[in-house]
Amino acid sequence: MDLHLLCTSHQFNTDKLEVLRDADWIGIDYGTLMLVEAGITPIAAFGDFDSLTPEELERIQSTLEVDVLPAEKNETDLEVGVQYALTLDYDRVFIHGATGGRMDHFLGNLQTLLNEDILLSPMEFYIVDEMNIIQVLPTGTHIIARNAEMKYVSFIPVEAGVILTIEDLKYTLPRTQLAMGTTRTVSNEFVTDRAEVTVENGMVYMIQSKDA
Repeated sequence: MDLHLLCTSHQFNTDKLEVLRDADWIGIDYGTLMLVEAGITPIAAFGDFDSLTPEELERIQSTLEVDVLPAEKNETDLEVGVQYALTLDYDRVFIHGATGGRMDHFLGNLQTLLNEDILLSPMEFYIVDEMNIIQVLPTGTHIIARNAEMKYVSFIPVEAGVILTIEDLKYTLPRTQLAMGTTRTVSNEFVTDRAEVTVENGMVYMIQSKDA
């Protein structure tokens, strides 16, 4: 069973709200207003809501109970929402609206995927938009499935010393240590619906993507 988190309108196609109308959602700050305006009541909502007018916040609060967080805090609104998601029973969690806008927010959202609780959770977490699906592959051998809408697949080391082996993609890679700053494992392609990737000594971001 899937859970969806909506942060903002950045890089988010609102048509998905109709397609996923019956899905379970968590609203993160402005994303909560987007859900409510689309007629979707999220199962929970978190944020400081400082980007909303008092009237918009009142509209949300008339629909559901929200956890209004202080503007000054150690965690981002998304991190609080993710921690709540970890207490629930879902197979996959998709985070929407987390890739556009301010670059510091995007990089911080990427860091969220490296949270120890997420890495130890049986749930799979993804940051998604119209052109990308981002997830973390920890140490181990992974059978990765091609998303039919995406053309490319890239692997970005999270830390120095990561060793990667790629089989069954257009460009195979024998057991190779990836130096930080390398672009060698960017823009690979599937040749079948599945491929095998082995990660040693760390983690990588795997990004399935397509051109605009």
